[in-house]
Amino acid sequence: MARRWLSSWMLLLAAAAAFAAVPAPKVETISACSSAEVSQAMKNALQPQGYRVSGDSGTLCEIWLAKTLQQSAGSTGADYGTLVSGSFAGVIVYPAKSGDYRGQGVPPGTYSMRYQTMPADGNHMGVSPTQDYFLLAPASAEQDPAAVIEYDALLNLSRKASKTNHPTPLYLVPPTGGGSVGFKDIGDGHWAVESKTKAKAKSGSAEIDFPLSIVLIGKGEG
Repeated sequence: MARRWLSSWMLLLAAAAAFAAVPAPKVETISACSSAEVSQAMKNALQPQGYRVSGDSGTLCEIWLAKTLQQSAGSTGADYGTLVSGSFAGVIVYPAKSGDYRGQGVPPGTYSMRYQTMPADGNHMGVSPTQDYFLLAPASAEQDPAAVIEYDALLNLSRKASKTNHPTPLYLVPPTGGGSVGFKDIGDGHWAVESKTKAKAKSGSAEIDFPLSIVLIGKGEG
């Protein structure tokens, strides 16, 4: 009986040690984007620091948000729906193969991120509670962060990232911490990186704080 108890206790200790050895998901601040695939104009439009997001298997990605997100004229508040569809939102680098919100593979590489609302019919993105996404495109395929890319043209650019007939989406969820930096479990196997930047309408209104949360792990149901 004592021997059985000792064996069970040793198994519990081994399991606890293995669990403790797994690195906790985390976000680290890193220096400015230096990727040769990103144009100088795009680099100038990015925040001077980025974030390295790590999980159990190491670095998942590195992200640099745009210094200022573009809002529609007359917008108030920091809702995603105030952002201009097709506008530049930042750059993301995947050191290894990853995945998007459709469940498609995303090859290692450097990608621009642009905001886009998508139809709620599931033809492009699958099922999600809202229609707010960042679409990825190869950073080398565009140069101008000030440009607003029209819907069909942006989908075509984003298909170059997935190398399929579908664009490459990252789903946006409401931030829960007011933009406090973190990599958070939001349930149902989904993990999102949360941070904040600024946003402003071209009409001359003042800049505002703009928190956001980007799903990096997990996919839609459709």
